[in-house]
Amino acid sequence: MTIKTLNDVTVAEAYLTLLAERGIDYLFANAGSDFGPIIEGLTRAGSGAGLAPTPITCPHENTALHMAIGYYLVTGRMQAVMVHTNVGTANGLMGLMNASRGGVPMLYSAGRTPINEDTYQGHRDMDINWTQEMFDQAGILRESVKWEYELRNAPQLETVVDRALSVARSEPSGPVYLTLPREVIAQKLDKFSYSVPGRLQAASPPAPDPETLEQVASLLIKAENPLIVASQAGRQLDVMAPLAALAEKYAIPVVQYRNRFVSLPSDHPMHMGFEPRPLLGEADVVLVLDSVVPWLPHQHKLKEGAVVINMAPDPLYRYIPIRGHQSDIALTTKVGLGLTLLNQAMAGPAKAKQAIIDARRKKIVDLNATMLDNRKRLLEEKKNSTPIHPAWLSHCIDQVKDPDSIVIVESGLMQEYVTTTRPGTLFSATAASGLGAGTGTALGAKLASPDKFVIGTYGDGSYMFGNPIASHFVAAESNLPLLHIVFNNHIWGAVRNSTNRVMPNGYAQKSNRPPLTYLDTANKFEKAVEVADGYGEAVSDPTQLMGALERARKVVEVEKRQALLNVRCT
Repeated sequence: MTIKTLNDVTVAEAYLTLLAERGIDYLFANAGSDFGPIIEGLTRAGSGAGLAPTPITCPHENTALHMAIGYYLVTGRMQAVMVHTNVGTANGLMGLMNASRGGVPMLYSAGRTPINEDTYQGHRDMDINWTQEMFDQAGILRESVKWEYELRNAPQLETVVDRALSVARSEPSGPVYLTLPREVIAQKLDKFSYSVPGRLQAASPPAPDPETLEQVASLLIKAENPLIVASQAGRQLDVMAPLAALAEKYAIPVVQYRNRFVSLPSDHPMHMGFEPRPLLGEADVVLVLDSVVPWLPHQHKLKEGAVVINMAPDPLYRYIPIRGHQSDIALTTKVGLGLTLLNQAMAGPAKAKQAIIDARRKKIVDLNATMLDNRKRLLEEKKNSTPIHPAWLSHCIDQVKDPDSIVIVESGLMQEYVTTTRPGTLFSATAASGLGAGTGTALGAKLASPDKFVIGTYGDGSYMFGNPIASHFVAAESNLPLLHIVFNNHIWGAVRNSTNRVMPNGYAQKSNRPPLTYLDTANKFEKAVEVADGYGEAVSDPTQLMGALERARKVVEVEKRQALLNVRCT
């Protein structure tokens, strides 16, 4: 351990130094009147006289939150966000909910309206300082964070920062919230000393109990029709390799139901698509990998006597108030580690079951071939459809990207037609169904991987929710050229479909235009990107789609500008 000392600094400058020393690369910020000491500290660091995360100006709070999420999902490194007092906190709450439900560690911070009316450096000096104050600012978001606190004084700064970061990074990981009163961060210090590395570290990740692991291995070996269902397991980049090895070695089919990440290569012979229904009814043992909703109980029925094993850092999902999905065994572990150890535990006993494994392999390979043939047939049927069918649009996106490209999904993208063979190359940040995540997440992914081709795909409603002008500003300001694709069907599809399910054969289902579901008035989204010197193009002819995608990629990769395709689709 090393002790470092800063001389003649403010608490804000010491705070920024600690963040940088503790591995925070960026501060995604939407500034306000509470930011004076922070801006001074960032300016000092920028002149070479101090240390601080790189600041990124975000004209909307949700852009900031989702950039931090996107950066983490690509790199595995948590980041910091700062917003303006209570109003900024509230404006970023939707992004915070996505981070919370998605298990994304993040330091979400906000200024706190000055406490003192006079005397102290940083005291109240505007009328807004009275009307913005709350009795409990953190009460806005307490349910969505693992920990929250208000910095009270300079001597506790290192403890507070290290407490925040260690709690956020410990599994199950998630965001924390810290408020920074202006008088406190404006305080001047003759000296500030801190340790490197910090004396508070994240807890070691959960590992599987050996006895329970052996029980799980025995159940899977003895099963005639085992099944693996994965959802958000691929959030961790160490999951794909052990899952691919286990599924291949023991011929266990894998379904990625309602997945927001890629857990298995799309060309894996045991990849059985994205719908569990065809296999779930026959499965006698089901291994669920970090999936809050592995199936819908009212639609998908388990075989009588089937055993369900949940494997996750928190396999009971204690943050969900009510969840009755069957869980005969709840194995607490990081999924990548759990799969690696499970593979080892099954190796010996599996030798006596090789004939059963071989027979199952042939069956799954045949089912996989039939599934792929059905996909090809649908694509052939729909490739000339007008409006453009999502299958054709998804296929064309697949043709224009490369294996290392990153695809952000907040759209009707059909993963069946997108090749994903590497971890961290396709994901969605809408864990709490907070729409508008896509544009900011794509920006964060591009910031994390500047040399990769990043494609953000959004529904028309999601695109509007994503504060597009703010997002396009950040792309231009921070030199983050990426390709935005709007799946524009002129409708709130999720709203209309939900209405039809809940109210079947009602007036809304029979109506050609039920209220609150149409978005077909002003949607020339290709014009929005032009305000930030981007390239925009509308596409409605399926035969012209590939040409448009190739032009857009050239703009992104050669001209280093952002591009947007507004695709009229069904």
